Amino acid sequence: MTAPLRVLAVTRGHNFERNAFTAMLDALPGVEVSQVEQPAAQTFFRAENASEWDAFLMYDMPGYTFHRDHSPVDLHEPPSRFREDFEGLVAAGHGFVFLHHALASWPTWPEYSALIGGRFRFVPGGGQPDSGYRHEVDQRIRVLDRSHPITAGVDAEFALRDETYLCAVDEGVHPLLATDVPLDTSTHYSTYNAVQGRRDTNDGWSHEPGSGVVGWVKPHDTSRIAYLQFGDGPSAYGNENFRRLVTNALTWAAGASPEASA
Repeated sequence: MTAPLRVLAVTRGHNFERNAFTAMLDALPGVEVSQVEQPAAQTFFRAENASEWDAFLMYDMPGYTFHRDHSPVDLHEPPSRFREDFEGLVAAGHGFVFLHHALASWPTWPEYSALIGGRFRFVPGGGQPDSGYRHEVDQRIRVLDRSHPITAGVDAEFALRDETYLCAVDEGVHPLLATDVPLDTSTHYSTYNAVQGRRDTNDGWSHEPGSGVVGWVKPHDTSRIAYLQFGDGPSAYGNENFRRLVTNALTWAAGASPEASA
């Protein structure tokens, strides 16, 4: 009997429905998931602890302090020890799967977003606009690469109700999935407006149209890195194709051979 895949799911920094998320993780076949919150999770990235896990599932969003009075967001640098530990794990070949809002993590750490292959911005900066969002969108997801292990057994096209992002995606990613929802400023709202207390508005905001790519792998010399944009809430957690994608991505990320890293 094959031992279950051992996965550490890292959370905190963005609200989510924990019971529904946990129920999804518990239902993944052949996967045994333990959850830990930031910042306590950072000790698990140390080399002496990380070997316990076959793959890491990142569903966190550290690096911010948001204020109820809508005053400017505080952005935080990652602790130097955690940064060194994380970069060491990537160099050593540990695999990572990033979900949904994890694309916004550590906004002052450019190498982090470069590793994932994209960036969701809550605030504009560095000559780049803030990103866009829209909740509970009915969409059709199309598989772009049916030969990749992450899309194995996934319907060639499937319905999904979930949040969509209008954000930056690097040209160097290997696309796996695309949405049919137009990703532009006429269909999405400014995240920075929402931070300032003006939710679901897009006045004064500009952003280039998105490519429609919502799932990808980021080629890397040693580590397997995957990102799935889905997972805002129960409507996504219960979707069988999403669950299969998460299972496949974790299995792929945990693989030992480097040849399937793109």
